[in-house]
Amino acid sequence: MADQLAINQLREMGIPRARAKAALLKSKGDAMSAAEKVFAGDFDDIPSDDDDTSSHDNDAISSVNDQGDAESYYEQDMEMEDFDEQDGDGTHGTADPYANVFFSKDRTEVIRESKEETRRVTMPWQINEGTALAHFPDGERAFLRPAKLPILSRGEWMSGCPEGSEQSFLFQLYHGLQEPVVTCASCKQHSFTRSGDDFFACFPDFEEYIMHVAGWVQQTCPKCSVTTCLACGEKVDIPRHHDPRSKTLLRTDNIERDELLHCPDLQGVVIGMGLHTIQKQFAENRRTHTSPQSSITSYLHASQSNSLFGQPSPIPDDLDEDEDDYGFASKGPVASGGVGYGGTHREDRSGQLAVEEAQRVMDGEFAKLLGQVRIYLPSYRRASGARTSDHLVHPTALAHLRRRSGFVNELLRNDSLLGMSNRFPVYDALLDWLEVISSHESLASMLAMPCMVPVRSQPVATGPGEEQQIEVVYEGSPSPRELLENCVIQAQSALKGIDSTNRRIEPAAEDATKGAERQAEKLPWKDDTGLTELKTFCERIISSAKNIDASLVQTKGSAFVERMRQSLPRLPESGVKVEELEAGDNEIDVIRIYEEWAGRASFQYCDLTRSPAEAVGDADTSVQYDHHYDSSIRSLNNVTAPKRSLAIAKELAILTTNIPVAWHSSIFLRVDEGRVDCIKAMIIGPEGTPYENGCFLFDIFLPLDYNWKCPSVHYMTTNGGKYRYNPNLYADGKVCLSLLGTWNGPGWIAGKSTLLQVLISIQSLIFCEKPYDNEPGWESSTDNAAREAYSANVRRMVVKDAMANNLRNPPAAFESEIKTHFRLKARSLRAQLDKWKTMDDGADIADGGVFRSSSKVTESKAAGPSKTAFDIAADEMRQLLDDLTGVKRTAKGSKTSGERTSSVASRTRMSTRSKKSNK
Repeated sequence: MADQLAINQLREMGIPRARAKAALLKSKGDAMSAAEKVFAGDFDDIPSDDDDTSSHDNDAISSVNDQGDAESYYEQDMEMEDFDEQDGDGTHGTADPYANVFFSKDRTEVIRESKEETRRVTMPWQINEGTALAHFPDGERAFLRPAKLPILSRGEWMSGCPEGSEQSFLFQLYHGLQEPVVTCASCKQHSFTRSGDDFFACFPDFEEYIMHVAGWVQQTCPKCSVTTCLACGEKVDIPRHHDPRSKTLLRTDNIERDELLHCPDLQGVVIGMGLHTIQKQFAENRRTHTSPQSSITSYLHASQSNSLFGQPSPIPDDLDEDEDDYGFASKGPVASGGVGYGGTHREDRSGQLAVEEAQRVMDGEFAKLLGQVRIYLPSYRRASGARTSDHLVHPTALAHLRRRSGFVNELLRNDSLLGMSNRFPVYDALLDWLEVISSHESLASMLAMPCMVPVRSQPVATGPGEEQQIEVVYEGSPSPRELLENCVIQAQSALKGIDSTNRRIEPAAEDATKGAERQAEKLPWKDDTGLTELKTFCERIISSAKNIDASLVQTKGSAFVERMRQSLPRLPESGVKVEELEAGDNEIDVIRIYEEWAGRASFQYCDLTRSPAEAVGDADTSVQYDHHYDSSIRSLNNVTAPKRSLAIAKELAILTTNIPVAWHSSIFLRVDEGRVDCIKAMIIGPEGTPYENGCFLFDIFLPLDYNWKCPSVHYMTTNGGKYRYNPNLYADGKVCLSLLGTWNGPGWIAGKSTLLQVLISIQSLIFCEKPYDNEPGWESSTDNAAREAYSANVRRMVVKDAMANNLRNPPAAFESEIKTHFRLKARSLRAQLDKWKTMDDGADIADGGVFRSSSKVTESKAAGPSKTAFDIAADEMRQLLDDLTGVKRTAKGSKTSGERTSSVASRTRMSTRSKKSNK
């Protein structure tokens, strides 16, 4: 097996099979040593008739372990080739250097790589603020001080998941640059000396590397005065730009050096070393930067990658007191008692501020590095004019860009638009990078390729004196273009928020508007700083995606791009229907279907205004909203607050792709399409709590001073103001949470806290397993009977109101979602009701406000002693489920043989209220 892997490795370098076998035998199985001997000509006497290039290329493809063909863009590309040509897309097949290579997100590759000991050499170099490496016309060099630098080994240079003949080109360039002598390109009578270490020295700063190589790579022959490039050995026609007065190369930031643009060989080396430096710095930044926000950030990132596709996004276990800077109170009992009650209102954020400052410094350095490497990428739009290396891209440059651009995926995957805008220098540089890649026909296709990322490695046993090797497992991951689509969705939502909060709409009452205008004048921030920048940033994100798609049409064809777009994540618009969701015979199928549906339905724009019939008799002729904060919403008509618009735009961007969706608990949001500060939320009670599968609704308004101050949140599921489900949820709709400023404790942080944090706090901290303990002073109680009685009463209220009442008369904004939720969960809900029956204590439903074992009963038994309050509510809920799923019952209540349950096909139609036209 090891011999076959070594042979395959040599064949990927373009070495014929017979020569590969002979060289391996001579080198005792060492693939790299064998390759050196072959390229040195030691086996030229062995015929190569048994091999050809095409069979070699196919070996790299056939070694793929394909675990499935779903969601692969490139997988079907060969099948679509004829169709693309018929579409008249030009010569896109020849523009893509990887047109015939198989790529898939479900692909796995096991690659054996060399693990060489790092070699260091003493190399003269200088670190001087004013000058770069001094270079004199006679070829002598002057340096300030020596430094011992690591040399990039051949194994590191060639590491990564190979395709086609990449390994051959990488090996040949690395091996060729080790040749110590280069002859004058003109007279052939003078020899220049060079060292491969000069090309592959790992300087701590990439700019120092650039200055070092540029300082000596072009040498003038003392005999014929012709300049020769020591990388390719060819004549240099372009004069060097240096200051003859100081005889030094002037230090410049992000300005291309002519010496390094001379030939494709230099291009391959510079890009390879640049990407190696980027990888190293990116990894170092991730290791050293540990932020207090890591838990919530990780949760939001997990939600972002899953929610649009309806995959599980479990509530994290680590949202605890360590997350105070983000408004999360402790889940467990604290000294002050209860949730949303204890602690101090002022928080020490010095640690967080220090981390943010460190992040800003690292971001600035990384953005600068991206800019320094970017100017050496192949580009037809070079300010100084395109060079030979821009037209004839070296294969090693392509190989390195394909293998070492993982930082692009990580940056696109790991941040919401809020995080991106807060780290503007990095993402501005990233968009510059994507612009260059997408504008070159040989590079653009890489942006649609699933990336192969290393996931694990292990050492390979070798004999004494043999080269150490490691076995690396590479797995496919989404393409940069796919990950960029999440950013596009957020950018579109942000632009919608900016437009909505700055657009003139039908005027409200004059007195209310004037009052709001006076309030706006008193805000601590009134200027539009940041709003224009965010709008420009969002527009650039959208433009980048369009440019990438346009380039892909040219290189891959319109059919490929259309197929790609169909597989990208997207938000449903108002009126989109989802048909034929069939619940399978097993729970796994049902969960998958539920989460796919919930992922698509979690965030939507809709019409939250009242219909004319609902507003009859109201003297106010302005647009009214079916919302608790209707008057506050209308009072802000035509009131402009730029910072508020900026905050809302960022908020919407977060919400579009980060709402947690899972079988055990989900959040649904509806945002008015004309007034994005008008929001409704529905939280599904978490599994394992007394609130499980109940539908709990909230009206949310983002006030004039948002997000300097917290949002206004009103609880709507109260059974007409009767039920208090939790010490933190009052029957009058008040939500008690320190984030909302309704009690002392870690509160809202201006510019940092978000509505999503409020929703997750309610979902995880209020809708908890033991709501009794949320009351101050009760959490330390030893009265477990009272604790259990409180939970039993909550379960009765949930069945009667949060389930049955909502299913019988669903609120308009969530009618489809409530019915679909209960339809798809009908089977599990029946089992849940049976389980809750065994946990019920037989008591009646109390209001829940100050519930103890002796609490006043507010709803008595109405069906005689044989049925408890829970039985009555549960029977009603079962009947509603039967009506919803088409189940018929006999007089005794048993199901008929022709029943339809959630285990057989059920139709789901998701609809929203008709879309309101923009005025």
